[in-house]
Amino acid sequence: IVVIVACASRQMTVRAVTDIITEGLVAYESDEDLDLLGKAFPAHIKLLETMLVSDPHNQQLLVLLARAYGSYAFVFFEGRIDAGQLKTIPTAADRAHTKELIEIASGYYRKGADYALRALEVRYPDCRRQLGATETAEQFIQTLEIKDLPALFWYGYNLSAEINLNRESIGAMAGAHRVEKTMQRAIELDESYYHGLAHLVLFGYYAARSPLVGGNPALALEHYRRLKQLHGDTLKLTDFYYARYYLYNRQDREGFTEVLKRVLSQPSKEEKFRLFNTVAMDRARIYLNAADRLFID
Repeated sequence: IVVIVACASRQMTVRAVTDIITEGLVAYESDEDLDLLGKAFPAHIKLLETMLVSDPHNQQLLVLLARAYGSYAFVFFEGRIDAGQLKTIPTAADRAHTKELIEIASGYYRKGADYALRALEVRYPDCRRQLGATETAEQFIQTLEIKDLPALFWYGYNLSAEINLNRESIGAMAGAHRVEKTMQRAIELDESYYHGLAHLVLFGYYAARSPLVGGNPALALEHYRRLKQLHGDTLKLTDFYYARYYLYNRQDREGFTEVLKRVLSQPSKEEKFRLFNTVAMDRARIYLNAADRLFID
């Protein structure tokens, strides 16, 4: 009985702390000091994983870990990967370093997706098998309810991000259809979840690919316009993605340059988007500086 009470007490403590951390994530995303956050994030993740040992089926904690890994890889690795890939004259050491960054970030996204799956397994023990088979994945996704939305969104987000980093991998691309279906379902359940970023994921999904492999510029524009309706110019990632994927693939250098300069010139007014906007501005500078490499005159 003493052991049972002790375990229950630890779980209650973990759940109370999890609630506090969930509310505290707003402070992370309203901060623009990337150096400070880059040092804090790993410790934050390890704290969550330590807590999970005492409460391994805590769905809220599993979702937090999926979110933390996905956010860490996006904020602190993707810009460095862009800078490495777009370097004017990369050395062999530069290429090896960029490859290493891709492998690290991909590993974090895989961890994030796995934690999201573990969160879904709390209610659906058979979800991995169903999501892993093309003939059952879509049907399973459609059965998910509003209470499943956080795990569903972070699963699709992490999966999408890993695929984007590994587009030459047949294995990675095999899961692309799940990204589309998970984000479509997330929007059906509540398009406002996590600032409506399911629209941004789908924009990237449709804008970055050739129509031969699921790309659809018209659908991409629908999601871009919906994000602009939701946030106007306050979320700079929207315009960064528009330039990075849509305008680049159309080889519209004038539009690309104009939009990225707008990302850099407009003040960041929305406190809740400070981190996202800082990332968007940093990456906009990288792409503007690489315009001569990206466009064929």
